[in-house]
Amino acid sequence: MPVSSDRAPFVSAVVAGLAALVLVGCASPPPSKVGEMPVKTPGEWTADAAPGETLEGITPAQYGGGWLADFGDPMLPDLVYRAQERNYDLQAAVARLGVAEAQAYIEGADLYPQAGVGLDATRQKQNFAGTSLGSFVPPSTNNDFRLSANVSWELDVWGRVRDGQSAAIGDAQAAAADLRGARLSLAANTASRWFVVIEARMQVDLAQRTYSSYQKATDAIQGRFQRGVSPALDLRLSRAQTAAALAALEARQRELDAAKRDLQVLLGDYPSGAVEAATDLPPIVAPVPVGLPSELLERRPDLIAAERRLASADKRISQARKAFLPAISLTGSYGTSSSQLDDLLDSNFSVWSIAANLVQPIFQGGRLTGNLDRAKAYAVEALANYGQAALDAFNEVEKSLAAEQFLDRRVAALSEASMESAEAEEAAWQRYQRGLTDIITVLESQRRAFESESAHITARTQRLNNRVNLYLALGGDFAPGSPEAATAVVRYPFGETTYPEPEAAKTDG
Repeated sequence: MPVSSDRAPFVSAVVAGLAALVLVGCASPPPSKVGEMPVKTPGEWTADAAPGETLEGITPAQYGGGWLADFGDPMLPDLVYRAQERNYDLQAAVARLGVAEAQAYIEGADLYPQAGVGLDATRQKQNFAGTSLGSFVPPSTNNDFRLSANVSWELDVWGRVRDGQSAAIGDAQAAAADLRGARLSLAANTASRWFVVIEARMQVDLAQRTYSSYQKATDAIQGRFQRGVSPALDLRLSRAQTAAALAALEARQRELDAAKRDLQVLLGDYPSGAVEAATDLPPIVAPVPVGLPSELLERRPDLIAAERRLASADKRISQARKAFLPAISLTGSYGTSSSQLDDLLDSNFSVWSIAANLVQPIFQGGRLTGNLDRAKAYAVEALANYGQAALDAFNEVEKSLAAEQFLDRRVAALSEASMESAEAEEAAWQRYQRGLTDIITVLESQRRAFESESAHITARTQRLNNRVNLYLALGGDFAPGSPEAATAVVRYPFGETTYPEPEAAKTDG
C-alpha cells in the first residue's frame, strides 16, 4: 500500500530513527574490573589437609554428584530439596532476582523510541443574545475530534543510557549469584540443622540411659542402706545424682524439641515438633584431598556477586560522567483533526510535525557533580567489599581445613575416653559392692562416663558441621568446575538461573 504524501515525512523520520537504533546497538554486561584475587595468597593453604588423597585422584563420578553425597545419610538430599522447595527466604531471593532483571529492562527502555497514541474529543456550545438589527441567532454546537500518534527518542550518542543498562545487567548478574549463594547456604543450614537434631536425639537417649542407670544404682544403695550395709550419706548422694540426671534429661528433651522446630521452619513447615530423627550421626565418606587450589574460591557466589557489583559501579561512574554531555532528542507526531468522527482516518485532515532538540546541561545546582561523586564513592565501596569478601573467603577455608584435623583427633580421643570411662564406672561399682571403695568414687566415675560420651557425640556433630562449612567456604564440592556444577547439591525446584548473562541482557540486546 503506497504511503500518502502527507504522511511521507513522518514515516521517513521513523524509518531513519529505527535504522539509527540498529547502528547504536544495545547494552552488554559490564566487563570485569579485576584480573585476579584482590588478596595476595600463598602457593598452598597454610592449613592443608593431612597427607592422603591428592586432587588429581578425584574423578567426577566420585565428587561430581554434589557434596551432600559425601555424607552417608540417605535422608539428607530429600530434606534439602524440601527446604529449597518451600523456604520463604529462598523464595524472596528468587523475587529479588526478578526485580533486578526487571530493572535491567527498565534501564534499557530509553534505548528505543517511545511511542504513544491519543484520542481527544471535545464538544462546545455557544449562545448568542442577538444582533445589532435585533435578529435572533440560534446557539451553535461544535464537535472536535483529534487522533494522534507521538514518537520521541533520545539518541544515545555518548552511550549514557547503555552504561546505565549495562550496570543494571551487572546488578542482575550479582542477584543471580546471590540466589545461587542463598541456595548453597540453605542447603548447608539444612544439613547442619539436621545433624543438630540427630545429636539432640542421641543426647536424649544417652541422658535417658544415664538416668535409668543412676536410678538402678540408687535402688541398690537403698537396699544396702536398709540392710545396714551402706550409710545414709551414700543413699543421699546417689539420690542427688539421680535427680540431677533427671534434670539433665529434661534439658536434653527441651533441646531436641527446639531443634526439631527450628528444622521445620527452615523446611517451610509449621513448627509442630513432629520430626522423626535418625538414631545415629552419619559418617563422612569422602576425605579432604591434598592440594585444593585457591582458584576454587572464584566460583563462590558471594565473590561473584561482589565482582559484578564492582563492575556495575564502574559503569555507573561512566554514566554519571556522560550526563554532563548534551542530550539529543527526536520527536515526531502524526494525527488528524476533524469535526466528524468518521473523518479521523482521512488523510485530508492530517497534521504532522517533526522536531529535534539538543540540550546541554549548564547549571543544575551541583546535581550532576554530586551524582558523579556518589558513583565514585559507590565504586570505592564495591572494591573494598570485594577485597573483604575475598579475605573472608580465604579465612573461612583456612579455619575449616585446620579444624578438620583438630576435630578428627578430638573425636578419636573422646571415643577412647568414653570407652575407658565406661569401663571405670563398671569397675568402681563392682568395687563398691564389695566394700573396696567409697560412694564418691562411684559417683565420680558415673559422671565422667556420662560427660565423656556426651562430649564424644558433640564432637562428632562439630566435625560434620565443619565439613559443611568447608563446602560452603569453597563454594561447592572439591571437584573443579563451573559454579553451577559446584553448587548443584540437588535438583532445584525453582529452576537454575544461568549467568553471567540474565534474560534482560539477551532480550534487550
